[in-house]
Amino acid sequence: MPNHYFRITNCDGGTIEHLAEIADVKSAWTETTKVFGDLARGCGLKENAEWRIELLGSRREPLYRIRLLAETCEAVASACLTADKGEPC
Repeated sequence: MPNHYFRITNCDGGTIEHLAEIADVKSAWTETTKVFGDLARGCGLKENAEWRIELLGSRREPLYRIRLLAETCEAVASACLTADKGEPC
């Protein structure tokens, strides 16, 4: 069975890799989404941070990447409140 690697980058920018034995491309996508869902539940995502998981091939070439991005939109929210009062955004 081919070896693949999960590269996980947490909210603080730290990166770890885990070896995974995955049979084929379809299984790789399924496993990547499953692992992402499991890890995302407890990742402790902070404001204005990014968390991601990548599945790498046996030569560590990227095959899939899933990112979770948290953004603070205070400036946008303020502009929209102003627009609600009849003033341009």
